[in-house]
Amino acid sequence: MSSYKSLPVLLAGAIVGALSASAASSTAPAAALQTCAAGLNGQVPTPTPPDFKFSGNVRQYYVAAEEVEWDYAPTGWDNWMGVPMNVSTRANMASANQYGTKWLKALYRGYTDSSFTKLSEQPPWQGTQGPTIRSEVGDLIEIMFVNKLSVNYATMHSMGLEYGKTNGEGADYPNNTIPGVNNVLPESGAVPPIGLNGVGPGGCVVYKWMVNAAAGPPTGEPAMVHSYHSYVDLQTDSNAGLIGPQIVYAQGQMASTMANYREIPLLYMIYSESNSWLSAQNKAALGAGGNRRREAQGGPGGQQGQNQGNGNGNGQNGYQHPSQGSGSSSTAPSGPSSTSSIGSPTQSASSGAASSSAANVNNLWPGNYTIWHPQAVNLAGSGQFWNAPSFYTMNGYIFSNNPVYQMCLSEKVIWYVNAYGGASHVFHMHGNGFKYHGFNEYAMSVNDGVGKTLYMDAVGLGRWQVICHVDNHQALGMVSNYQVYPAGQCPLPALG
Repeated sequence: MSSYKSLPVLLAGAIVGALSASAASSTAPAAALQTCAAGLNGQVPTPTPPDFKFSGNVRQYYVAAEEVEWDYAPTGWDNWMGVPMNVSTRANMASANQYGTKWLKALYRGYTDSSFTKLSEQPPWQGTQGPTIRSEVGDLIEIMFVNKLSVNYATMHSMGLEYGKTNGEGADYPNNTIPGVNNVLPESGAVPPIGLNGVGPGGCVVYKWMVNAAAGPPTGEPAMVHSYHSYVDLQTDSNAGLIGPQIVYAQGQMASTMANYREIPLLYMIYSESNSWLSAQNKAALGAGGNRRREAQGGPGGQQGQNQGNGNGNGQNGYQHPSQGSGSSSTAPSGPSSTSSIGSPTQSASSGAASSSAANVNNLWPGNYTIWHPQAVNLAGSGQFWNAPSFYTMNGYIFSNNPVYQMCLSEKVIWYVNAYGGASHVFHMHGNGFKYHGFNEYAMSVNDGVGKTLYMDAVGLGRWQVICHVDNHQALGMVSNYQVYPAGQCPLPALG
């Protein structure tokens, strides 16, 4: 029997083959989406946690996991040094120029309704983060989630809200601890991709999250940050890019908070491209001389690109998948004897890489197929580009390439700060301070997997840096810009 250590060898060829076989349209058949949308019924899951007091409000969201060509430095400039990226000492030190700054990512993207035809609006500076899922204490959140990925499984798992086992957890693991007892995971625990269905998109589920009082802000504060992410394999899923913010408001205060505060979700994340399950695709596109280094554009400092934002990550991309290998489309497998684009059930996994480029792992173990197979597919996609760089980002941007965070003098601002990955970070702003739980602060540590809600009064005029104050993180790219405009000269719509 093959070990998990050999899975990248066993599956790498199969994944490449499945990519060329899964060039199906990303537009879902209308009937399939309608069937899935029927789950948006406003019904609270049962059994209901005893501490959840339903307010009667239902918030509905439409989210897809999509493959997007992402540019970590879209202005083409190191806007900290004030020079083009290709001559930046800092960018070279961070290996950002070795293969360029455009990489294939898997990102959550929001849509306006269940047809998944029109993207919902999102601030340009939100970057790689998924859509902001907003709610008040007492609300029921319903999320219609579609997996538009070509090969990999994905879910949506809430950090901090309540949910049931079958329609809300979004996590892939057995529901028992008894060896030898077969478990069948519901599709919500590992939503299948396009490649396993043969038509686009892949699986569709409705997640239901319940917002209990413990998930809400402390007394005297209007809001509290949470987050969500894919949980098939946390490390490879998050390095691929599947992370988003979730905000809980005090009951009855969502509209007034949004009207009276500038709100900025901020994500600290070191994207390790070698640990992304898109590493094979990126290696094929970038590793063989396909350097996508960006030249300078837009004038000194790339300020035009910064102020106006960009369309980075909005919608499907024209990324060229590898054409090597072969694969055939099929329906999603239902058990260990099923055929899928990952292999043939007549092939023994113990034969290893020598068996064929589409080596079979359907016989890795006779039970728990719906649990181990999604994990094996995602794990096998990582580690295929071992010398790929890591990008030290804030909202997916390096070296102040973010569309500038903007506010007006004397306005109230909430920074919803999350950290993911394998390192802790320190939030710090030049020019202004902030409060955390009512206490004045100038720096705040944020461990990986943790979110903190920081309140700011914009009193310091000018363009300033907001950074990670861990020195090597800052040196390798965790630097962004924010702007406080003077009264009477602020281009933003007035609050209130």
